Amino acid sequence: MFGPATIVADSASLNEARLRSERFRILVLLGLFIALSILAALRLVIPNPWQGDAPQLALIVLLIMVALEAGMLRQVRCAIARGKTVPRGLWFAMTIIESALPAAILLIIIDFTALSPYLMLLSPFTFVFFLVTILSTLHLDPQLSRASGVIGGVSYAGLLIHVLVEHHHDAADLEFIHPQPMYWFAAFLIIVGGFLAAFVAKQLRIHVEAALHEQEMRQAKEQMEHDLEIARTIQQGLLPEHPPEIEGFSIAGWSRPADQTGGDYYDWISLENGQFVFSLADVTGHGIGPAIVTAVCRAYARASVGADHELHAVITRINTMLYEDTPSDRFITFVLGWLTPEEHMLNMLSAGHGPILMYESGTRSVRHIRAQGIPLGMLPDYEFEQPLRIAMEPGDTLILVSDGFFEWAIEGGEQYGVDRLEAAILDSAHRTPAEIIEHLESSVSEFVGSTPQPDDMTAVILQRHRS
Repeated sequence: MFGPATIVADSASLNEARLRSERFRILVLLGLFIALSILAALRLVIPNPWQGDAPQLALIVLLIMVALEAGMLRQVRCAIARGKTVPRGLWFAMTIIESALPAAILLIIIDFTALSPYLMLLSPFTFVFFLVTILSTLHLDPQLSRASGVIGGVSYAGLLIHVLVEHHHDAADLEFIHPQPMYWFAAFLIIVGGFLAAFVAKQLRIHVEAALHEQEMRQAKEQMEHDLEIARTIQQGLLPEHPPEIEGFSIAGWSRPADQTGGDYYDWISLENGQFVFSLADVTGHGIGPAIVTAVCRAYARASVGADHELHAVITRINTMLYEDTPSDRFITFVLGWLTPEEHMLNMLSAGHGPILMYESGTRSVRHIRAQGIPLGMLPDYEFEQPLRIAMEPGDTLILVSDGFFEWAIEGGEQYGVDRLEAAILDSAHRTPAEIIEHLESSVSEFVGSTPQPDDMTAVILQRHRS
């Protein structure tokens, strides 16, 4: 029932909220005591035959209280500024003093003035007992509120006993003004007020804790979204900005994550010997975890391409490093192509990625190319097959897409599927690689409608120019 309250019960946020609430309570009491001090000082300036030494004694007590409250206010402000708390024992001590103060003032008035003690016991001044108890709810501590009510009620009862013993000669006034049980009932009401205040303090604390929990969750969410946006910016910055110029060929790439960050990536590198290397990877899942794995995979791929000139050795090296450095529940489908433009020859090796589609302009058909091994990161010493050697004819187009394209399903569960993907490729085979990607994405979007994107979508299309 009170789950959110429990979560932040000892948090710095709750401590600060309690201190700020306590600061307000002290300021109210400080204002009250200063006002009463001014009133007592005026009584000293304007003598009255019935008041005796009461104003002077009351002023001394009130000034002591002003000093104590000012000191407590300083403690609270320092605690807020330093992110610390005030010792609980100090709060209990101040609660005892504050709750007994009204009885002390009444005792001075009763013993040092000519006023009827029984009249004073039920005078408007007794409201101060309830005021102190009500303000105790701002401690946000039910125990302190109960203590305030009990101390106030007991001190009032002790004052009543004092009056009955020391002023018994005025007993006739007691019966004349109010029946005696009413005075005991007043003490009882002050105690009950403390328990009611404790209930209110508990409810206030629950609501404060719930509000703080909600605020902390909102701030955490905002911070997470901010961090994810930074990660997305970094990840997008790792993708190639512009397609390179390749003699006799055109290439285009595109990626759209399902979340702010994704588990897909594509990349390409132009080598000094004129060869061109490109890749596409799809890490299981999507979000910040897979995004980190894609960055690692990209770094390993670039380092390996520079270290080895054999496609088989490059894939083996990447697989070994990924197996050692990535979690066991993450694996990567990966395809690496090595193009020699002047020979129109493409060497390609797929580690679990598929389908790989090749549009053959001569037959105007789409051919499926199978994977040559398992996904990366699954086994450390896996032996991949030798790469495929594909002679690309004029108009031939290689289509690499992640499963986010063909596995996107509508509400009934029907997926876009590979067949529709092939049909879209045939419809747009005469276009440029960038236009083909745009057509494929448009075809998928038209099929799924408003259904949310469930997985990352990435495509790389390589096309040999037509003669």
